[in-house]
Amino acid sequence: MAQRLALGQLRVQKVRHRDGRCSYTVFDSASGLHSGADWYLSKYAGPGSDRTYAYLLVDHLRWLEHEGLTPESVVFRDLKRYMGA
Repeated sequence: MAQRLALGQLRVQKVRHRDGRCSYTVFDSASGLHSGADWYLSKYAGPGSDRTYAYLLVDHLRWLEHEGLTPESVVFRDLKRYMGA
């Protein structure tokens, strides 16, 4: 079984491809594959950075959910608060 961090509904999921490659994506237990996160992470699949980006993205998406925001509604002031600036 694949190891994964599962806090809340979002988690990082390791994907093993038929050709032996591995990549990482974000899975939402309530609705399945997180399409926005998967679209973003697909650009980085392979070079080794997609796992790191997936965990950072899950953290950010959880924060958005906690704050009652959506990726479309977040503004720069919200991101400054998220970054602690």
